[in-house]
Amino acid sequence: MAAVAVAAALTASPVSAADKTLRIALEALPLSQGNPHRTSLSPTIYSITAIFDALTQLDAQGRLIPALAERWENIDPLTWRFYLRPGVTFSNGTPLTAEAFAVSVNYLASDAGFKEGLKQEIGFLKSARVVNDLTVDIVTTEPVATFPRYASALMAAEPNLWNKLGREAFGKSPVGTGPFKADSIEPTRWRLSAFAGSWRKPKADKLELLMLPDAASRVQALASGRVDVAMIIGPDNIEALESAGMSVKNFISATSYAITLMTTRGGPFADVRVRRAVNMAVDRTRLTAQLLAERTIPTGQPATRLVYGYDPDIAAFPYDPEQAKKLLAEAGYPKGFTFTLEAPTSATANDTLVLQQVQSDLRAVGVTMNITTIPYPLFLTKSIKTDFEGEAFPIMWTSWPTHDVIRAMNSHSCLREVPWFCDPAMTPLYKAALAERDEAKALSLRRQLARMYRDQAAGMLLYELPIFVGLNPRVTGFNMIGYRIFYDQIGLKP
Repeated sequence: MAAVAVAAALTASPVSAADKTLRIALEALPLSQGNPHRTSLSPTIYSITAIFDALTQLDAQGRLIPALAERWENIDPLTWRFYLRPGVTFSNGTPLTAEAFAVSVNYLASDAGFKEGLKQEIGFLKSARVVNDLTVDIVTTEPVATFPRYASALMAAEPNLWNKLGREAFGKSPVGTGPFKADSIEPTRWRLSAFAGSWRKPKADKLELLMLPDAASRVQALASGRVDVAMIIGPDNIEALESAGMSVKNFISATSYAITLMTTRGGPFADVRVRRAVNMAVDRTRLTAQLLAERTIPTGQPATRLVYGYDPDIAAFPYDPEQAKKLLAEAGYPKGFTFTLEAPTSATANDTLVLQQVQSDLRAVGVTMNITTIPYPLFLTKSIKTDFEGEAFPIMWTSWPTHDVIRAMNSHSCLREVPWFCDPAMTPLYKAALAERDEAKALSLRRQLARMYRDQAAGMLLYELPIFVGLNPRVTGFNMIGYRIFYDQIGLKP
């Protein structure tokens, strides 16, 4: 029946062969609109890479490659020099120069930068200085051996316009060097047109990004021809969409999906035995097999297989309800306890069903997890300052955009402005891993930290996050690496 309904919707609204507008349905659009400094995370990153480019980028194997910077070098322990690509212009005709990155970095390093999530994500920025038109030096507060990976989050905003308008007004009229330029930025719809002068020339004439928070709405919009691409759909949609002539791709991100446990407020989750117990109560194999179409694997560590620092010897917690009950009794909770999880809906593939299954597994060992759902934009706002009323929330361990597990660990450490997990013993190891230049030693330190996170059961790490994307047959060249969509590569068949 589902396949028939989807097929009927598809034939109801055929797309004109002459239509060169690429339409993409997303679960959310950035609250900060076109501000490229707000965050490098999803869902913001899905949108802003249509307009902006970064200094560097990573390929499908997690290797660092040029973007707006053609090359780079470490000229002293705290200073990295980037040599920019010549001949690049912003969509308003302004040439790209080192000033763009000097303005961005100095803003993020200032007190004003505290408004931006990117300051938390790259907390060691100190300053930047122009060497010449195409050369910029970026200075960090401490040695960061993998800083060029972090530079993949530093986007070039047109500096004159940024200085003139300020962050709020610039977000409504953003100007970058990417393949598309903004025509109108609204809370639920972005309208963009091709920037023919971009160094990454687009294949589509126009681009529309539409916010449809519910996964079912995104699937229906794809099936009816309203959109060409539906992001973050569920694996249960695959058969119906393929029967209707659509295709569904899945991508493994640099993210481990997890339920984060609030360990810094006291209560049951302050006890590592309780954290281990709730981890052992969950059947991860059932989650990935029944709810994620076996398109991913269970995990017990912050890094996915694509990430620098992944340790193949770290296994997921075993499914052992009886041992979970014993640990709860040892911790003083023989009859279990109750806690609240605050969660958005339709933020990742089948997340509602995943959380309901976790709820059922926990109930079997006497632990009651009440689920409070909130709109995704509100959830994002709460996550910035850890402003949750409940004791748990599903925040991913993401190594995007660096593909370095240190990135994920930073967000789940004492270094976070308002930490939800803090083990002071890990901080010196984190600092050492960040600064270590010897690759073998750096990898060993990352794996040592990953083992500590697993042993401390810092959260309920569940599986490597898959991203399911539905595509109309007229779409060609759709590709993602991590959370980045390569808009310049997407074409539309006539």
